[in-house]
Amino acid sequence: MKITSIEKQKKEGRYNIFLDGEFAFGLYKETIYEFGLRINDELDAKKSEEIRTRDEIGFAKRVAYRFLNYKQRSEKEVRKKLKEKKISEKTIDLVISSLKDLNYLNDESYAKLYLQSKILRKPEGKRVLKMKLAEKGIPKEVADKIITEQYTPETETQKAAELLKKYEKKVRAKTEQEKKQKCYRYLISKGFDFDTVNAVIKPVE
Repeated sequence: MKITSIEKQKKEGRYNIFLDGEFAFGLYKETIYEFGLRINDELDAKKSEEIRTRDEIGFAKRVAYRFLNYKQRSEKEVRKKLKEKKISEKTIDLVISSLKDLNYLNDESYAKLYLQSKILRKPEGKRVLKMKLAEKGIPKEVADKIITEQYTPETETQKAAELLKKYEKKVRAKTEQEKKQKCYRYLISKGFDFDTVNAVIKPVE
């Protein structure tokens, strides 16, 4: 089969490749340059498949790099982004593997940064943090390890006390018994365990 035409698409940087007068597939300009494709070049089925695969991999990498350039992401988040772009599972696996080799994708590092950010910006208990890391696709063993290392019982108690102090202002008009009940439920809802909550809420005299 012979390339009979290379026509620019409306989409920026994308071109239609015609073989023997018929549309065959679309390619990004980077792929065309990489393979040095020109009109009258001969392409067999194997070469065409190689070119199309390379084009998809290149596109997937650009999507992933842009996504990661904004902020660090988990593997699950990157996979989801690539799937949204209709990229094949095989190519996604290749790109994910490449990103890991380059250390652009590291779930343990991601979990550490995520945990530090949450503790500083909006303190929550270990139970909720583990749930949120699971939603991000972080393996349970990784989440448990990072939380154990980064979030000591002393720090969790301190953060619960800080959160309690802010919340008490919202319920200061309540009776002492009502105030305690509301504060208790609030801290439990934020993922703090019973021991931590009991340690920071003063008993009603």
